[in-house]
Amino acid sequence: MEIKKIANSIVNFGINRFIEVLGLSIVVMATLLLISLISFSPDDPNFIFPEGTHIKNFLGYRGSFSADLFFQSFGLIAFLIPFSLIFTAINIIFNKKIFLIIKSTFFTILYLLFGSLFFSNFYPNFFELYINGNGGFVGKYLDTTFLNSLISFNLQTSYFILILMVSVFFLISVQFNIGLFYKFLKKIFAFLFSRKQRS
Repeated sequence: MEIKKIANSIVNFGINRFIEVLGLSIVVMATLLLISLISFSPDDPNFIFPEGTHIKNFLGYRGSFSADLFFQSFGLIAFLIPFSLIFTAINIIFNKKIFLIIKSTFFTILYLLFGSLFFSNFYPNFFELYINGNGGFVGKYLDTTFLNSLISFNLQTSYFILILMVSVFFLISVQFNIGLFYKFLKKIFAFLFSRKQRS
């Protein structure tokens, strides 16, 4: 019986350390992706443009290629992907629930689709991305479907519906908890109020 308990605790210890390493790896990858996206320049060499030009991306060729791949695929909404990954990884590390990555991935795909459609329709030239525009090729493709007719039916309503959908799916992808957020705000206000009273 004692051996079984020891074996179980060793297995649990190993699984928990694996989950923590996986979570930390995701945080590192997401941080590198965020750096490559922030330092992206359309003039950097990538899949389309030849090598030999000066690279402005902080992560060099790899950063330039990665950022170009995400921007050409999904457009500007790609900026949210690293945040989804970082918050999901933090939740995985603390809650030891590895399957959170599946839930997060599902809702990330949903907000990427609606976000690509949003930028493709409402801000196609806000930040000039070569070839596929601000919605990426996903937004460009969705623009050719029945969704374009739905958006055109009432532009103002569609604008706010798409923003709402992207926001909701993004918050779900990062496992946003309104109860915890409320408690956090309550603590901050209590702390600020107590400091004000002291002074």
